[in-house]
Amino acid sequence: MRRTSFRPALAFSLALRGLVRDRGASLVALSILALGIAAPATFFSFLVGAIRPLPVPDGERVVRVDVIQPVRGGQALPVTAADLELLRGAAGLEALGGFQLVGGTVVDREHAAARFAGAALTPEVLPLLCVAPVVGRVPRPDEAGTTFLLGHALWQELYSGDPSALGRTVDVNGTRRTIVGVLPEGFGFPFKQDGWFLTEPGFAGSVELVGRLAPGATPRGLAAELGPRWLRGDALRSPEGAGGVVRVESFTGRRGEGGEAVAFAGLVLVGLCLLLIACANVANLLLVRATERVRALAVQAALGASRAQIGAQVLLESLLVAAAGGAVGLLLASLAVGGVQNTLAEEHFGYYWMRMAVDGPVLTFVGCLVALTALVAGVLPALRVAGVDLQRVLKEEGGGSSAVGGGGGWSRAFVTVQLALSCGALAAAGLTGRALAGSRHFGEGLPSAEVLTASLDPRSPATGALEPGRMAALEEALASLPGAATAALGLGAPGYGERYSTVEIQGVAPLAGAEGRVMWNAVTPSFFAALDLELKAGRSLSAADASGGEPVAVVSEDFARRHSPDAPVLGRRIRLAAADTDTWFTVVGVIEDGGVRAAERTREDRAYVPLAQLPAGEAMVLVRGRGNAAELAPALRRAVASVSPDMAIWSVRTLAEGHAYMTRIPRVLAGMAVAGGMAGLLVAAVGLYGLLAFRVRQRRRELAIRLSLGADGRRLAWEVMEVALRQLAPAVVVGLALAWLASPVLSAFLLGADPRAAEVYVGVALAFLGTGALAALVPALRAASVPPAGVLRGD
Repeated sequence: MRRTSFRPALAFSLALRGLVRDRGASLVALSILALGIAAPATFFSFLVGAIRPLPVPDGERVVRVDVIQPVRGGQALPVTAADLELLRGAAGLEALGGFQLVGGTVVDREHAAARFAGAALTPEVLPLLCVAPVVGRVPRPDEAGTTFLLGHALWQELYSGDPSALGRTVDVNGTRRTIVGVLPEGFGFPFKQDGWFLTEPGFAGSVELVGRLAPGATPRGLAAELGPRWLRGDALRSPEGAGGVVRVESFTGRRGEGGEAVAFAGLVLVGLCLLLIACANVANLLLVRATERVRALAVQAALGASRAQIGAQVLLESLLVAAAGGAVGLLLASLAVGGVQNTLAEEHFGYYWMRMAVDGPVLTFVGCLVALTALVAGVLPALRVAGVDLQRVLKEEGGGSSAVGGGGGWSRAFVTVQLALSCGALAAAGLTGRALAGSRHFGEGLPSAEVLTASLDPRSPATGALEPGRMAALEEALASLPGAATAALGLGAPGYGERYSTVEIQGVAPLAGAEGRVMWNAVTPSFFAALDLELKAGRSLSAADASGGEPVAVVSEDFARRHSPDAPVLGRRIRLAAADTDTWFTVVGVIEDGGVRAAERTREDRAYVPLAQLPAGEAMVLVRGRGNAAELAPALRRAVASVSPDMAIWSVRTLAEGHAYMTRIPRVLAGMAVAGGMAGLLVAAVGLYGLLAFRVRQRRRELAIRLSLGADGRRLAWEVMEVALRQLAPAVVVGLALAWLASPVLSAFLLGADPRAAEVYVGVALAFLGTGALAALVPALRAASVPPAGVLRGD
């Protein structure tokens, strides 16, 4: 028979027509691939966001230069001002500079004081970064000891963005400096800094090096060029510092004290595994479609289509589904990435260049995923169809479904494993979802929206000591704020900024492990009134509990129940290891719990000691307002400055915002886990559907014969459901067992929720069995409704 030439337009038209004709299966396949592509695309955007180049012009050419000592396991060697001079002038560099991290307090005695994280830069750094101030200018090298550059956020905090800040003289860690410029919003070189000044010539100490590659230069070539320059200085170094090796790489490369890049790379691999499972399920669906359409494909062959053309048509269908799934997956990834960026970026990302976005690299990655997905999901059906004798199919009574084959034991085993893993993931998602629901009520037992908090260091910057009467004056100034009902000081607030310590109770055997740790706080007497915490027994703290007096403590009701269940806690003596290992505090009162319970297992055992009886370091102020507490922020800053102009405050927010900050990461992770669990459930259901549908299609002729001989259609449908249950039952048992075993690990992300809550496991089992039954319903109904006459005639 004469074969027609391959026409791409016709193949595309036939493929599109086939997808539209069976739109139900096409939409299911598209949805599965969309979910499968969205997961790795989202995680890949996290990875790219963590290691992207510095956000400066030609940021990929900005490098860091390290010197390591191979004989000491790659230990970094210090780089001095003299070493920097040795390395300058290399042909592979446009410029080379250094920086030192600094921090402390900047004080404008007519405005306020603010804490800053800063850097001392050599004069080359800002020019090589191609960064110019948005207001003012870059200081000259001869102004190194007298000038200061503000970050945009620090400019807003101190001066509300007023350009008249230029020329003002401030104290920066006790040194008088003049503000000469404000750097752009979002700039935070080298890591997340907001204040800068220049190093003086011949500076002391070591620096980290940053450079800009010359056009055409590579990090490896530059390292080879700088190596001999470094070794020239070995004669002046100690034996321990000699023999170093220069290493050059992207400035953002291998950064991450928290292992962000490694963690995100691991998530990408997990996402790719999910995509592989989705591809296998879609391949099964396409294989089912191929068996159902094999007779129509045989007609095309009879009309002159070659095997290659028919196989290409099936593969093109896979490509169209993958492309559509990629587009939808990209949209889902954009929503997820945008949510994470908007929720966590400002305070939780470790570096200022970290920005999660669906941009060029992510689009390229998704394009590659679409191509690979089309191949993985489409090659097997295409090869199966291309290998069938389509001419014989037209003569075969069974319609050719048996000629395609497939669906053997390996497929059933694959689906069972997938179901078990999906069930375990759904259980984890259920537990995190339960914790997510509970986190909405975190802190509701306190007047959180009415309390403004801020951190400060009451010690003198000059002496590092606490001046007499300073804490009392500060509390008095805060309490007299217009609109303030009361004010207090503490090391933290319930659920926000608290500290943990092991506790020892005289006469009581200590609890083991984490059970023996409590939250503790050092507070002023008005602390409890500011938070509406009611005294339940004994007395509260008072002004008489001063330094030098008898050490006393007030404990929460949960503390009394947990740590002194058999005897009254009043009069007992406790020792807090983290506060002062040598001091025993006598319990004089019991206060009500803090009311920050997010779940049934959230602990409320707290101990409060007088702030006056502990050496004061960083503290937190709490101002209870009569209206909107956030409106007290400007007055709060002025009140602190009136007590001491050099006392910096930071993290000014309401207690409700503080609680949201503390639960933000767990809530985002829980939301992602819930979405992943539901996606896994859908993917698993499609896998089960594909397996059962294929089995029914293969047995179509057998079912037709049984029906023609009088078999009950409901019995045949139940047989299919039995197959589904035999797949589901062991998978549910294994999946829930995996979740049960992993519950200790999960508990770290559950905000105190029970990681073995029985209702979650029961609910997951019922949801999984119900979803599996729904997935089996369509194949079961098909088994019961096979038309015997048509099948036996070969229709």
